[in-house]
Amino acid sequence: MTESTPSIRPSSGISALFQFRIWNLALLVVYVAIAIVDIQDQRRHEPALIALATAGFAAYGLIVWLGWHFIRRWEARLGSMLAVIDYVVTMGAIYLVATILYLMAENAYLDGRFSRFYPW
Repeated sequence: MTESTPSIRPSSGISALFQFRIWNLALLVVYVAIAIVDIQDQRRHEPALIALATAGFAAYGLIVWLGWHFIRRWEARLGSMLAVIDYVVTMGAIYLVATILYLMAENAYLDGRFSRFYPW
């Protein structure tokens, strides 16, 4: 006797881009937890820097999610292993550039170069 596991799939009208699986949601929880710990570890209490870091983490999460769906299109041409390696290297490079940009913005903010834009 074979048992079939029920498939939880959205109707065919919903794109595959918006199909969340349990591991996607678990990864999201882990990612948010890491982001919160990282922001708290910086010991910064300036609301502008916290907002910038939060927006950066949210944007990076969106880029990672969209990048994964984009690389899946190239998986058949590149092969699974090469596609994953390409994805990881690209996401690492994007994270490095985003970190450098954040540090530049933080340094400019702490030096007071943004005071003419934000008088508070």
